[in-house]
Amino acid sequence: MKKMTMWVLTLLLMCSVALFSGCGGKTEDPGEPPAEVINPGQSSEDTDLDNNSSEESDTGNADDSGEVLENAISVRIGRDGTKDWNVNMYNNAAAMTMLNYLSGSALLFPTYTYDEEEGFVAQSVRGNYTRDDEQEITDVKAGELYLFSGGQLRFYFKDMEGANITATPVGYYTDVEGLTEAVQEAYESNLDDIWGVDVYFWITKTLK
Repeated sequence: MKKMTMWVLTLLLMCSVALFSGCGGKTEDPGEPPAEVINPGQSSEDTDLDNNSSEESDTGNADDSGEVLENAISVRIGRDGTKDWNVNMYNNAAAMTMLNYLSGSALLFPTYTYDEEEGFVAQSVRGNYTRDDEQEITDVKAGELYLFSGGQLRFYFKDMEGANITATPVGYYTDVEGLTEAVQEAYESNLDDIWGVDVYFWITKTLK
């Protein structure tokens, strides 16, 4: 019995190391993902915000001035990313709702859709969003962020001429040099992710 117990403990330890280091590769059933992987954009303190609407935002209200909130968030691309990318957000209802879910602590944000041909990564985000600020966009530039109907947030990492999308602009990266390569490299390094995440991002709210 003692030998059997030691064998079981050793097996469990090996499984734990493989899970968190990524050395074990994919398994058929990795179990329940962590909360931050199930609910991107959600921290443990924010579970009471699910029913908040854009009209209830504490950060600010949308207006028609076209005001830009400079360096509203800071982003690191990839789970092991080290470079901080600054993102300006538009002062509209959609962007404000997103900002209300963020804090000054880095939040792990997974994206489950990587489209190399169309040049974007995407993930559905929490919140109740209006379509009042929706626009018809012909050409998309690398670094731009758009919210689509249904709550899909897309980050374009390539220039896309003739994209012809209908979406709400919510922000853009202030520096795009090396941006395409950073996303591509993060995707390549994450191909064996046990949760099926295409690209991880670390997001920190820096808006004062």
